[in-house]
Amino acid sequence: MADTIKLNELKPGDLILYEADYSDFISSTIAYLTHSTVTHTALSDFNPAYIMEEGNKFASRIPIDPPGSRVMHILRLKNAPDTSKVDDIAMKYVEAKLPYPDANLVLLGLYIIIGDFIPDTITGDIIKNILRLITYELIKFCNKIKSPDSDVPPMVCSEFATFCYDEAAVSYGPEYKIHYNEKVNTISSLIKRIIDQLIADPDKTFKSHHILGAEAPENDSAEASSDKLKMYCEQLIAHKSESHPEIGSAKEISDDIIMAIYNFAKWFLKAFDKDTSSEKSVETSPIVTAEEVRTLLEKFLRFQEAFVTPEDIYSNSTNLDNLGVLTYSEEDIAEYNTTE
Repeated sequence: MADTIKLNELKPGDLILYEADYSDFISSTIAYLTHSTVTHTALSDFNPAYIMEEGNKFASRIPIDPPGSRVMHILRLKNAPDTSKVDDIAMKYVEAKLPYPDANLVLLGLYIIIGDFIPDTITGDIIKNILRLITYELIKFCNKIKSPDSDVPPMVCSEFATFCYDEAAVSYGPEYKIHYNEKVNTISSLIKRIIDQLIADPDKTFKSHHILGAEAPENDSAEASSDKLKMYCEQLIAHKSESHPEIGSAKEISDDIIMAIYNFAKWFLKAFDKDTSSEKSVETSPIVTAEEVRTLLEKFLRFQEAFVTPEDIYSNSTNLDNLGVLTYSEEDIAEYNTTE
């Protein structure tokens, strides 16, 4: 039986890794893409009955899930530094309450890009459609973003947790830095392959699809987008087979895949990079040069924490102790809620 840890044994800043919710198609697709049962990351709050996380709207401090909702694994930094300092940093992001694009959608796009396979024609078309739909949602977010000049960037869930630890390492000492083994490659192999391909053919040009409007579902609503995305995710899982070639043996990556990744990365940077978020538009001419694509993708890859998956934190960190599965009751939660 797996080790367990009680609610009253949690410390502020403990990492909480949530197992996939297989009733949710995005959570189950992320589990599939990252070869993992864990798909979400949060931090334990000063009050153990609460967590801090990057949610669907913004960084939040919220009550912990009811007992039995999802399996939660607790990881703690070794050598026992005062990780309440990590919570202090996290609270800064919670208090900022920046507008935030749907966390699961952005994660899904990232994890498709850092997948360990180059798609065949059928799977490539599905991935292209998923990336275009997610890009369209990012565009809608960028068009209504309210705090482009803030020093606090929006983040995805794994990035939020690791970034808070990175900031603690800068402010309080290197013992707060999370380290990973050689299995973690935060530079996407697929994007690196594209960059090498572009360097080898510097005179190549691409036709950039006009995403805005073109990729919108016929019924432009949250339900229509979700239905279309669910269909694509189901098709992706159905068509992925063990026979697909790995990155190392793949041939040239198609222009369509390159442009789908390029457009996703372009709007990701507009949403997540304060150096570009204040620009009124990132639309360029219909023709994009290899140099423009390469430069943008290299900038995209500087968002190292965004490419760290919950599985990397859970299985591939070298200085985190896995304390076991969190167990608690309604009575345990009630005891702490009396102090709120």
